[in-house]
Amino acid sequence: MLKIRFLITSDTHGQWHHHPDQTEYSLKNTAALIDQLKQDAIKTLQFDLGDFIQGSPMTSYTSQVTKSAAPYARMMNDLDYDYQIVGNHEFNHGMAYQDTALDLINAQILCSNIVDRKTKKPYKGKAYDVINIEDYKIGIIGVTTHYIPHWELPENYEGLEFLDAFETVKEYAQFLKPQVDLLVVAYHGGFEADLSSGEALEAQTGENQGYKMISEIPEIDLLLTGHQHRQICQPFKDSFVIQPGYGGEKVGEVIVSLDKKASPAIEGALHSFTTSEAIENIRPLEPEYSQSLNWLDEVLGNAPMEMPTRNLHQARVKGHPFAEFLTRTMLNETGADFAGISLLNDHFVDFQGEVRRGELLNIYPYYNQIAVSQVSGQDIIEAMEHNFAYFTFDSSGKISVNPSYIYPKPKHYNYDLYTGFSVEVDLNQPIGKRVVKLINEKTQKVIDKQKYYHLALTQYRAVGGGDYNMFTKAKIVNMIDKDMIQLIVEGMDQLTVTEWKDINHHYEHIQWTAFNED
Repeated sequence: MLKIRFLITSDTHGQWHHHPDQTEYSLKNTAALIDQLKQDAIKTLQFDLGDFIQGSPMTSYTSQVTKSAAPYARMMNDLDYDYQIVGNHEFNHGMAYQDTALDLINAQILCSNIVDRKTKKPYKGKAYDVINIEDYKIGIIGVTTHYIPHWELPENYEGLEFLDAFETVKEYAQFLKPQVDLLVVAYHGGFEADLSSGEALEAQTGENQGYKMISEIPEIDLLLTGHQHRQICQPFKDSFVIQPGYGGEKVGEVIVSLDKKASPAIEGALHSFTTSEAIENIRPLEPEYSQSLNWLDEVLGNAPMEMPTRNLHQARVKGHPFAEFLTRTMLNETGADFAGISLLNDHFVDFQGEVRRGELLNIYPYYNQIAVSQVSGQDIIEAMEHNFAYFTFDSSGKISVNPSYIYPKPKHYNYDLYTGFSVEVDLNQPIGKRVVKLINEKTQKVIDKQKYYHLALTQYRAVGGGDYNMFTKAKIVNMIDKDMIQLIVEGMDQLTVTEWKDINHHYEHIQWTAFNED
């Protein structure tokens, strides 16, 4: 009999300074926990399921200043990972940047469904691996959500083809299973349906296919997942599934006992980094780690921002000067008619007075260029109907967040605040029929469904991110060669006292129709 351990991290997003939700911890704690878990004699295979070079202040430094993701590969080599899966965020800064990490990493990259368009072979690493441990064979298939082209600009994945993740896994699983004692699928993707009931949890776009895989591909013994930032660890029929959260907050552990005379016995756990001391050796991250701390401490400007509310939910319901500042900055840069953007997290309250780079990157942690799309009035109406699906009423009749934007994965970033038009909304109406009126604030006329307007959006939204299907790449007429952080810094420098005053007092563009609270 053979006992083998699988250790899994996913969606760590380069959080080496501190975890965004628990600032007293970081990936240094996660690394120490990994070392602790490997202290016994059990044979261990260590996996990272992707999204490891983007998503933190430090990764902003490496992507913008050093132009190299090498420190993350060096650190993962030091931690002795065996397998690396490619995440969707590995493409955010283009393939040349991801190469600086993926080409340095010692772990075997598994990538069955992202292939070179000409050769049809995996663009990195190989599709699967078969390893022999004592007298047992273990097959491992690596796969990534094929939805990446729906988010990314074409130049960020030029020359690549994204094959359907489910169909690819099914083909390889049927080929490998007769040859191995254990079949593992390592998937940068999550679950589109509830594991207990099979009920759909989200629009069936193909972004997440974990449920379809585990329920329709019986050859899979163990499914390692990520992407959704969920914490999952449970058996599923004769198989087992696991997903270890976000930012290194959990390390997934699966222990498999193999016996030639019986089916694999599998048990798992999610271990918290809060039980671990931080590692002291961060030499693989240097000098970039220390350099980034100095870079983040730089004062970038001053924001005479008023705070009518410090409550994130209320800011989303009523609007907020910070959102108004962002959208007006977008309008000033692009000359568009309207602009929309999300309030991403509760750090918006830090945009007041002296603003340091680190604070700004906590407020707006994503790299996003601004796109100008040419859209019809009908497109805008449809976008607003989709936008206001975010809200519902709670049991007391107060405006609250639609549970589908909270579970299984928080998706607050898919609700935007807009400038340039006002919208009247009736939440008593069903989703898709809530927009009562849209008024162009310049002309004070109703937006014409047949007329075309220029709308400034983040690149993520402009290509349809967040299931805004009315926005497409084909409608983009201009891309601004600046990211959102650069626009914010320029806005702080360029806005006049009069403009700041107007932003602080004219930020409400939503009119909520009176509703019955009974």
